Amino acid sequence: MKKTYLVLFTLFLAYSSTAQPFSMKLDHISIIVKDVEKSEEFYKNILHLKEVPTPWGENTPLPAVFFDLGNKLELHVTEYNAEIKLHKYLHFAFTVDDFDSYLELLNEKGIEYGTFSGKVQKFQTRIDGVRQIYFQDPDGYWIEVNDH
Repeated sequence: MKKTYLVLFTLFLAYSSTAQPFSMKLDHISIIVKDVEKSEEFYKNILHLKEVPTPWGENTPLPAVFFDLGNKLELHVTEYNAEIKLHKYLHFAFTVDDFDSYLELLNEKGIEYGTFSGKVQKFQTRIDGVRQIYFQDPDGYWIEVNDH
């Protein structure tokens, strides 16, 4: 019986010493842009994101616009004059429920998209069957849209 208590107590100590006293979740993504109004139009009209109020109201330290990404996540877009160097591996990924209709929207809006390897106005299909495309926002940030 003492061995059973000793084993249970040891397991409890091992669990309690490795358990984290907190949980961590992604809250928001923040990017800098050269023209916040141009980016605001892009994210509203091309990605159909809904704007949410900034915590500063009218007293914003820099021009900024915040968007709801769903699941209590936000995208913060702030105007700041800095050089931005980006690669396609660094991207946002969104999923849509009607991939073909979304491609039609991009074609109507004149947005150039393509595969990761750079085939223009084409989509690629991953080995798991998910179709995906890549395109850039006005500041060169890469965006993936897929039908996962």
